[in-house]
Parts: sequence; structure tokens; C-alpha cells
Amino acid sequence: MYCTSDDIIARRLTNEKLVELTNDTPDGAVIDQVKVDTAIADAQAEIDSYLRGRISLPLEGPVPAILRRIAVNIAVRNLYLRRLDLSRPDYIDKDYKEDLAKLEAIQRGEITITADDVGRVAGAIRSNKRRGDRMFDKHRLGEF
Repeated sequence: MYCTSDDIIARRLTNEKLVELTNDTPDGAVIDQVKVDTAIADAQAEIDSYLRGRISLPLEGPVPAILRRIAVNIAVRNLYLRRLDLSRPDYIDKDYKEDLAKLEAIQRGEITITADDVGRVAGAIRSNKRRGDRMFDKHRLGEF
């Protein structure tokens, strides 16, 4: 897993808020770990959908800090989404949009997770060139 319930408590939510988001009984005072684990697993699946093809999965070794932070944010959003009766702070959706932008940048290779952090996909080709860098495109070559 890219994060744990301890990461969520340390970085985003108080223990009381996590109880409120996961425990469906009115007088419940305990975190429902199954619901937390489901939210984390859904966050990981969403992250993996962006990483697939760029990085070999599953990740081995320690989780890079950027992925842990994104996983915490997405998992917290998932917990709020299961409790629509509670008001969701605006920063939850703002952070989610920013995290998706970061994942898209990782997918495009604009943000690099170093090889020390995770393994690269075997045979993956990396280049610092873009389509706009071409000197001879299809039309230009047709002139010859």
C-alpha cells in the first residue's frame, strides 16, 4: 500500500474525524479499518492507472514521498465521498485536482520519480525531445 491509516492521521485527519468518516454507527468511537483500507486500495488503483507503462508495478521498496502524499489525499477524498451527509472541505477537491495533474505529469515524464525510488519498465525509452523539436516533419520531407 502507498499509505496507511497512520499516514492519514499524521498528514490529514484527526483520529476523531477518521472515526466520523468510517464508523457508520451513531455512537461509534472506533475507526473501521476495513473502510480505511478500501479507500487506500482505491487510491492506489487510481495512482497505478497513471503509473502503468512508465514505472514497473507493483512498486518495490519504500514508497516515494510524492506518491505517499498523493495516496493520502485521494484516500481522504474517497472517505469523504462515502459520507455524503458530511460537508467536505474545499481543499479536498482542490488537492485532488492538483494530485491528478501531478500524476498526469508523471505519466508524461515531466515529473520524474528517480530510479532509486522505483524500478523502471524494462525497455522503456526516455527522450528529452518533443514533437515540436522536429526539424523535418511529414510535410517538409514530402518536398524532397
